Amino acid sequence: MEDFKSIRVIREGENQVEVVHNPTVYPLIGKGKQGAVFKIAPDKCVKIFADPNKVIKEKEAYKATEGSSIVPKLYEVGENYLVLEYIEGPNLQEYLASEGTLTEDLTKKILDLLQEMKRLKFIRVDARLKHIYLTKEGVLKVIDHANSFKLKERPKRPELLMTRLNRLGLLPEFLEHVKHIEPESYEEWKDFIRELNQSE
Repeated sequence: MEDFKSIRVIREGENQVEVVHNPTVYPLIGKGKQGAVFKIAPDKCVKIFADPNKVIKEKEAYKATEGSSIVPKLYEVGENYLVLEYIEGPNLQEYLASEGTLTEDLTKKILDLLQEMKRLKFIRVDARLKHIYLTKEGVLKVIDHANSFKLKERPKRPELLMTRLNRLGLLPEFLEHVKHIEPESYEEWKDFIRELNQSE
């Protein structure tokens, strides 16, 4: 295995990092505010951070959720990197955009995911669609936990998730399924479409 520790990334603006040095053959598979992710084996990837201080926060989040089926396994921690389980499959943003519909079965899996986040004591029981992956086995896994335990207030609704579903035109469908599966959640969330429309 080549030395991924030679890869260097820097913070470029508010919302993105840039890879400034990669002498390896490991492909870049994603990047965001904190780091860039490279596939280093069929079942492993490495997240290289621009700021080593961010490693500590994310490591603590992965340690706190160890053993849960919704979170990728953490294999190794370094000064500026985490070696994680590689999730084979599309993220929900890609999957739903391509399908154009949201089934009741997938809605149930999303609700189960949110319940598991609650059980794990996530402060933010929510996730962006691009941070939720659908594996080949049909299991949902959520990545990027840096802020999952750090927010001061616990939002009452999964607003990041529902805002993106609304942009895909799938929020009414989602809420209709929620109405059948979890009527109590539906009562708490049903006004969100109206609020979104008023804010636009």
